[in-house]
Amino acid sequence: MSKRIAIIGAGLSGLAAAYRLVSSGAEVRVFEKSKGLSGRAASRSKNGCRYDHGANYFKVSSNEVARLLFQSLPTDGLCRIVGDVDTFDESGVVTAGDPGQNAGAKWSYRDGINTIGKRLVAAAGLEVVRDTLITKLIRCGGKWSLATAGGIAGEGFDEVILTPPAPQTILLLESCQEIASDLKAGLLAELGRVRYHPQFTVVLNFPGTLPLSRGAFALINSDRGHDIAWISHENKKPGHVPAGESLFIVQMSPYWTEHHYESPSEEVIATALEKATPFLGGDLPPLNWSDSQRWRYAHPFTAADPGKMRPAAAVGLYFAGDTFIGKGRVPGAIETGFAVAQEIRGE
Repeated sequence: MSKRIAIIGAGLSGLAAAYRLVSSGAEVRVFEKSKGLSGRAASRSKNGCRYDHGANYFKVSSNEVARLLFQSLPTDGLCRIVGDVDTFDESGVVTAGDPGQNAGAKWSYRDGINTIGKRLVAAAGLEVVRDTLITKLIRCGGKWSLATAGGIAGEGFDEVILTPPAPQTILLLESCQEIASDLKAGLLAELGRVRYHPQFTVVLNFPGTLPLSRGAFALINSDRGHDIAWISHENKKPGHVPAGESLFIVQMSPYWTEHHYESPSEEVIATALEKATPFLGGDLPPLNWSDSQRWRYAHPFTAADPGKMRPAAAVGLYFAGDTFIGKGRVPGAIETGFAVAQEIRGE
């Protein structure tokens, strides 16, 4: 394959597609609006800690993803998380989690879950153009150019794969005047069906060794009535938290986040601490430090039909990402990247 392919977005779907396409001989360039890799499979370092503040872990259920993560890519630093995910209700009562769900292995890496993206880039020798927000698609002479607010970022591409959340992909399609109106209308209508939950992530670091209720790895709100959706104990991941400290990831509920999205980080952190305290034993030492992240498009809860996007292949446009699975899952994102690479390769 001698095609030149541009991929917008260095999340796991885009990087998985790039990994597969490079192995077929395509020239691939990835454009990413931020400094990081892996999208919402995000990790961060602070004060000697390493923590996953987007997707908190991953499970592997397909052979294709298992081969990638456990055979094709390096496995050093891959760590299994020991501990169950228990549940709590609107009133804060904690009960045992689903035995079937807890039977499956939960994974991350000592260096954080975004290790997956870093290893895909390294294994494929990918060129990732970071800090580059693509704002316009231009088609001329059967080739694609990508532009930022400052000018052309890349040109001469045979195909473009778009992996951002649906609202951002819609903006890119709307910017392109060269797509036939009936084709564009169909693509925009399908992407317009996708809806997302926003979510705040708050990170709380304490001195001392503090367990989560029942010694669980994590707690998840089962009835969606609590202001907190998820709490996890990052200490359960080897290498993430130094001895003598405890670090918890608190994800506020989508409903709460939606109604407080513009609130100052200090207020969000204070509320998260207050709401989380009963699950952490109730009598807590003062915080060492905290951190937060606003995710505007944290979790899709409806999906676009990839089949209805396929007519765009006639003009060299393809699509991948959790937009097409209706939920945020690491393996699912990877699988959509593999699927679009297979489509481009004609398999």
